[in-house]
Amino acid sequence: SSGINAEYGTDIMSDEFEVDSADAGAAKWIPQQASAIKKGGHIMIKGRPCKVVNISTSKPGKHGSAKCNFTAIDLFTGDKKEAISPGHANVDVPIVTRLEYTVMDIDDSGFFSLMPNEGQGEMREDIRCPDDAEGEKAKTLFNDGKDVMVTILTAIGEDRLVDVKENTKGN
Repeated sequence: SSGINAEYGTDIMSDEFEVDSADAGAAKWIPQQASAIKKGGHIMIKGRPCKVVNISTSKPGKHGSAKCNFTAIDLFTGDKKEAISPGHANVDVPIVTRLEYTVMDIDDSGFFSLMPNEGQGEMREDIRCPDDAEGEKAKTLFNDGKDVMVTILTAIGEDRLVDVKENTKGN
């Protein structure tokens, strides 16, 4: 069985998958015309979400259209990536969110317990404190008994800690 329902001509597997992922709400990326992408914007290159650091555009030649040459940095790995696309073609733009959370706990295995700001999503316990400068800062502030705020960047189902600060507002 290939997973195709002959009676309705639909793919049963994808129907089941859509039911499972209904809580995700939206696509992981959207199409956008290559010539509309700006420096500092986001683009998918080789299936990875990237931040555009440079764009050069070539003039239309004898054979074909203007080309956009993108240089971008992977949001999660920091790798430099390049892509070339005709200016009129659509490229995928990842949907990137940045949410602030209050750190409630950092457990023994290094996972955060994160409380979102009012009306901004769910409690998160699936993000590990990274072993970088930001992660160390979060652990230090938390272990000193401070009220720690973290900013989590999310794209294509991946998360990254991008900012740590002490909440001095005092709730």
